[in-house]
Amino acid sequence: MTEMNAEHSDNHLSRRKLLAAMGAAGVGIASAGLLGSGSAFASNKANALDRALGLEHPNCWAVTVAELRAMTDPDEHFLYYVIDRGKEGPFYYDPADAISTDNVGTVLVSSAGKRFKRIVGEAIDVKWFGTIGDGASHPLSEQFATLEAAKAAYPHANALTNEIDWCAIQAAIEYVKTGAAPTTRVYIPKGTYLVNQAIRPEVDNIVVSGTTGSIISLQFDYIALLVNKTTPPATKPEPVYNVTVRDLTFTAPNGYGPNNAGIVAFNNCVDLLVDNIRVVGNSALLTSRQRITNGIATSQGTSGVIRNCVVDGVSKPGYYMANGSRDIRVEGCEARNVSGHLGYQPGMGVSGCDRITFAGCISHNNQGAGLQITTDGYPSPGGTPATNVQVIGGQFYDNGGHGIWMGTNVAGQYPRDVQMIGADTSGNKLHGVNISAGRRISIVDHTSKGNGSSGIFVDNGARLVSTVDVINPNVYNNATALTIGGVAIRGAERVTIQGGRIFDDQTTKTQDYGIEFFPDSQSLKPANIRILDVQVFGNVQDYALTTVQGANVEATSGFYRIRHEGTPEGNLSAPPGSEYTDASTGNKYIKVTGTGNTGWKQLVVVV
Repeated sequence: MTEMNAEHSDNHLSRRKLLAAMGAAGVGIASAGLLGSGSAFASNKANALDRALGLEHPNCWAVTVAELRAMTDPDEHFLYYVIDRGKEGPFYYDPADAISTDNVGTVLVSSAGKRFKRIVGEAIDVKWFGTIGDGASHPLSEQFATLEAAKAAYPHANALTNEIDWCAIQAAIEYVKTGAAPTTRVYIPKGTYLVNQAIRPEVDNIVVSGTTGSIISLQFDYIALLVNKTTPPATKPEPVYNVTVRDLTFTAPNGYGPNNAGIVAFNNCVDLLVDNIRVVGNSALLTSRQRITNGIATSQGTSGVIRNCVVDGVSKPGYYMANGSRDIRVEGCEARNVSGHLGYQPGMGVSGCDRITFAGCISHNNQGAGLQITTDGYPSPGGTPATNVQVIGGQFYDNGGHGIWMGTNVAGQYPRDVQMIGADTSGNKLHGVNISAGRRISIVDHTSKGNGSSGIFVDNGARLVSTVDVINPNVYNNATALTIGGVAIRGAERVTIQGGRIFDDQTTKTQDYGIEFFPDSQSLKPANIRILDVQVFGNVQDYALTTVQGANVEATSGFYRIRHEGTPEGNLSAPPGSEYTDASTGNKYIKVTGTGNTGWKQLVVVV
């Protein structure tokens, strides 16, 4: 040990200073006896770090990685504090280990075959493994002459063109995969990291997290972060449990992105947590490069929570819960500026999934709908519908299509069991809510105003809509671009509108009716329609029904309970048995015969 004594006498770190530098990790070090007394190395070498830390005792030495790798006779009783920028931290020599490979960050092997192990605290820092994070391209060829040399440091590398940032981030994840790490948290500090391959956190219980200013920059046509664990020859992904990705920004500023996949994508990822993630693309450049790119995408058994995220400027649905996703809650998320060459791309999309909830989300200024609920074409030919979807609160506004659209692209198929509770669909170019395929749909406490077409459109043109309940709607001042009613029903059956208000209070009114009926393309009229205690006022026509395609349109069956001013005879079409109260006189009427606007009889109260 005389050689080391001669080199490091002034590089001692005090026990107190070392513990402070290491934080929580120091507690375990002290309890393990690694800061105990022992022979001191002598040296005449001092540096600024020594002086800044006030090095006092011969318990630890400040060294560089190069110095560790040059050691031939280390002491197992002492710590070695690496001072290379970004790789700072304590190591110890493990004399019992003769087989561990050098992984650049947490295991260093000296030229004499000595293994130095990093003492890891709460997280594994990707900087330890060599990330640069300056926003510039740094291929492996900058540091390695051959792929063989690069693979010695990064076994997962497959070309000298691989970005060092990607190799280092994945190296930190690979260390977690070994099971030797005392933590499963991989930390990406502030910086802009270029990746040309997908980051693959495919290990149970892993946490990949960053902080303000932690940016993953996608400069190639790849997924930026992907969970899709497969073991050949199998092709379907295996489940990966409890993956957390949080506090990161993913950018695709130059129009790079995967095709028909998300910049961030999870397949068969069970109990996933995605928290405070931003995905920022350039939809114009993605479109010009013909890249069909989602923001955050899930499929094939993925479940969990996506919360507090923002997706901005991709060319396919910003959030896409695709076939096989289940039990996912999307909470407090925003989608905006989604636009692509396929046309009418929604901010958020659900297709072929079960038990998906959107709570308190915002989706606006997208090319298509704010939210699209539909059927996946897989497996062909029957497809898989979206089922048990909840929309709780949230705003879907100023979109180029509908606020919320429910439909299908598979013949004869339709979404089922959908609830919208307390949402707002306003200022959209087309309908606030458009249901063109779906069964057992509830729209409760819904606000829809200022849309280009109707506030709520129940469209059974494809004979795929029935059993729709609209409870306590607040629908007003719609039809700003197309003359139509506030609520429009086209050929649908078993539709209930109960409570709430449907009105137009503008000086120049745009809604021509409060509630308007249309036949479908085969002249099928709405049936089993219930209108109960709805306030309708201020429209050009209120409950009166319009003439479409030369035929007077009324519901062929159902029941109305209406309170309005004036007499219904000759004015209001309704199914037999319906009840009407003239608000101005208190007179009550019963519809005795027919479904047209005649056949009303006033009730006479006998005292």
